[in-house]
This record gives sequence, structure tokens and C-alpha cells, in this order.
Amino acid sequence: MRNGNQAKPRQAMLGMTVVILLMLMAYAYGQIVGNPRRGRAVFEQYCTLCHGSDAKGTGPLAKTLPVPPADLTDCRRTAEDPVEVTEGTIRHGGSYVGLSPVMPAWQGKLTDEQIADAASYVKTLCSDPDWVPGELNLPRPLITDKAYPEQEAIVGSRFGRGPSKDTETFGTIEYRINGLTNVELTTNYLNTRPDGGQPHAGLGDSSIALNRVVAFSRENRWLASAGLELGLPTGSHSRGLGSGDLVWQLFARAGWDWRQVVIQGDAILALPQKNADVKSAIAYDVAIGRYFQPDPRMQITPMVEFNSETPLNGPSRGETKSAVLPEIRVKWLQWGAAFGVQVPITGARDFDTRPMFDIFYEFTF
Repeated sequence: MRNGNQAKPRQAMLGMTVVILLMLMAYAYGQIVGNPRRGRAVFEQYCTLCHGSDAKGTGPLAKTLPVPPADLTDCRRTAEDPVEVTEGTIRHGGSYVGLSPVMPAWQGKLTDEQIADAASYVKTLCSDPDWVPGELNLPRPLITDKAYPEQEAIVGSRFGRGPSKDTETFGTIEYRINGLTNVELTTNYLNTRPDGGQPHAGLGDSSIALNRVVAFSRENRWLASAGLELGLPTGSHSRGLGSGDLVWQLFARAGWDWRQVVIQGDAILALPQKNADVKSAIAYDVAIGRYFQPDPRMQITPMVEFNSETPLNGPSRGETKSAVLPEIRVKWLQWGAAFGVQVPITGARDFDTRPMFDIFYEFTF
């Protein structure tokens, strides 16, 4: 039986979870919804001198500018950002989002409706109809995997407290191959400190994954993906830093944005190739959050995750380990960071609490 001091962190984290869930019930603020048909007329009247009638940055003034105008048919430029960021760029100019100040600010020259219409039209210029739009790039949970085909670099750490004092530091590169597909590469550095055992530190196992969106709806703001991940035994098994086996993982992911309340989930089937020391298992995660945008460039998202794993073989077969993870994510343009504390909610557990954080940067090349 756990004493009172051990129970306090769990009670505090569960209390934080309740508070965050209550915050998620807040209703979204209203905004002007642009009309792309009207936006085309605005674009043709005000934007073609620089961007050209074909929107590829080939307007009559393009060659006279110190920085070439953007090719707005390039999906990596126009489809990655939410429409609010495109609106802000038109309203305040390129420097508003860290781009060239040659892009002028149209606030005061265009009405709010014209700006919203122009932004809505620009978002239709992506030349690939299968390019999943940036509006479906939902806030990243700390553990639950995203369905959106990301292109970013991530670093982070997870710190075990209690029976397991292991620290995991990881780095991930995600690259978008096309409008529907991205590849994900992850490596880990582990510091293990077992009770009464010899501590070890070094490279852990790595993984490579292919994620592909199988369905999405811009209008209803949802998406779903499926893919395959291969765990590579790059960590030393004898020192407790790796599994010592190839692990195949089949996964499905999904996300839905309902009035700025976001629900995301994943399900993973892990199948080791040798099936010896490594257990087959099913893992499933759900993240619920509500994002706030005090500024089009900023997104603040309190979230709660529920994480579970059930072994399919071995002595602990069928013994589900579950945890709750209250967290907060802050994003500014391409940069984002999150912090949370994972707390077990079942008797079976590997730790008492596990603080964790990550930092990411979205790149466009």
C-alpha cells in the first residue's frame, strides 16, 4: 500500500486534469469567414502586380523587388499555415510572420471582409488537391501520435520517478514526402537507474515510420491516417538500453477539431520479430484539448491525455497499464513547446510520476 506522501502527487495531477477538462468546455470565439470567390476579385485587383495573375510570383513588378514574391501555388507555402496566419500576413505584412517586409500591410486599405476573402482565396491556390491543409495540423500531444503528415524537428525528455528512475531523451525528424505522406525518424538516449542495480547510459533503440493520411475533410476538420513503424535494436540489450530485437508496429491515428476543441487518438499493435524478451502489445492513446489564439501567430492548448498499454503475451499478459497526462502546449509561428506530468491510474505501473517536455520547429524546405 502506498503511503500518503506518495499519493499526493497523484491527487495533484488528477486535480489538474479535472481543471483542464473544465477549461475545454469554453466556446470558440467568432471570426469572419472568407469567401474565396470574392477573394479572387480582391487578389486580381490588388495582388497580381507582384504575385502575377497565375499567383506564381511572376507579376510585372516581381523583377524590381529585392526579394522575389512568393509562389502561392506552392503547397508548402500556402497550405501549411492556417488561414488565420495567411490573414495576418495580408493584414500586417510579411514581417508580421518573419517574412520579407517587401510584402506590404493591407490593413486600412482593404476591409476586414476583403482581407478574409483574399486569405480564403490564397488557401485554394495549392496545386495539389490531395495536400492535407494546415487547418488540420492539430496541436501536438506529448505522447499521442498525430495523423497530420508533419515536417518538423522535435527534441524532448521524459523523467521517471518512483520504481523506474529512467530518463529518456529523444530526437525526431519528420519529413513530408507529399501531400498525404511523411516519414519519421527517431533516436533515443537513455539513462537507466534501476533500484539496487547498475546504472547505465547510452544510445537507446531507434525507429523509422511511414505515416499516410487515408481520409480527411477540410470542411468538417478531421483526418485519419495509418502506417508502419520499425523499431531498430540500436541500444545495448545487455546494458538494459534496448530491446535487442526488431519490433514491427502497425498503427492508426485520427484527429478532429470541433470549434477549437480537439480530440486525437492512436492505436498501435507492436509485434517483435523474435518474440522472446520483448512482449507483443497493444497501445492506445487519446488526447483532448482546447486551443486558444490570443494572436493569429500564437496558439495555447491545455490538454489531457489518457495512455494505455496491454501486453499480449508473457507473465503480464492482459495486465493493462494506464496513465493520465495533463499538459500545456504553446506554439508561436513555427516554434512550439509543451510540458506535462504523467501519472498512473492503474495498479500496474512502472513509475509514480513522469514529468516530460518537448520543443519542436516546423521547417518548410
